[in-house]
Formats: sequence, structure tokens, C-alpha cells
Amino acid sequence: MNSKEKIANTLIELMKYEEYEKITIKDISDSSKINRSTYYRNFKSKEDIIKYKLELIMDEFIATYKAKNIQKKEEYIITILETFYKYKDFFIIIHKEKQIYLLQKVLVECFKYNIDNCSKEELYHVYYHIGGIYNFTVCWIENEMEDDPKTLTKIATDIVKYFNPLLWSYI
Repeated sequence: MNSKEKIANTLIELMKYEEYEKITIKDISDSSKINRSTYYRNFKSKEDIIKYKLELIMDEFIATYKAKNIQKKEEYIITILETFYKYKDFFIIIHKEKQIYLLQKVLVECFKYNIDNCSKEELYHVYYHIGGIYNFTVCWIENEMEDDPKTLTKIATDIVKYFNPLLWSYI
């Protein structure tokens, strides 16, 4: 495990027992047994740590998506939901600590290719899609992620019957 992963895992562990706002860089450094200079070499803030973890989760989703050569919206939806479900505790914790908004920022970064390479009309589609993923996930988290990904895929598929494949074809 590298220093970044160790710092991220330490923050997540601390968030289980301590309010996010009360956790200091010193707490993270002490608990991870990593000095502050290493911390600051890797991160500027606690938010950066959470974004890093979310980026790893999205990287995992994209790798799975590409490996499966996904062509159907149902496969796309269940893949992202199954990936998120693996990190259920993390998502519940960051929501409880009011840091879930960082997911939206990471989703925008994830779809950056689409954002940079599309028309104005397509840009609205991309942001609409990002908002859908984000808000659907927040709703799921608010329900303690009790529903399984398969059930939610059915719900989401019903919602997006007119889904635009352009939005996920560039991942």
C-alpha cells in the first residue's frame, strides 16, 4: 500500500469514529504513521483525500466497463452501481459527513472527455447524465444503500428508456 492509499484509508477509518470537521491533518498523520511532509506532498486538504478515493473508485468502474466492452445501458448501469456498492461504507460515511458533493466533481472529471469534445447541445446531455448518476446515487445512499444493484438497475433502466448512448460511449 502506497502513502496515498494509507492516508486515504486512515481518513476513512477516522471518519467512522470522529466528525469530519474535527479530524486534523495531525490526526491523519499520527494514525497513518506518515509524516506531515508526506501528507502535503500527496494532498492539499482532506477533500483531496476523499476525491482521490472517489477517483480510484471511478477508475475501477472505467476499467471494468472497458474490460466488459459494455454496449447496453443495463450493463453500464449495473456496472457503475456494483462498483459503488463495493464501497458502500465509504459512500455512507462521506454522505453522513456532508462530503458527498465531491462525487459530482469527480464525475465531471470522469466525463471530461465528453465535456471537452462535444457541441453545446451534447454538453447539456453530459451534465444531465452526470446529475442523474449523482442524484440517483445520493438517493440510494440516503436509503443506506439497502437496495441491491440489480433492483436499482431495473429502476434506472425504466427511468432512462430514452437514454442517449453518446453519454457513455466515450469512457
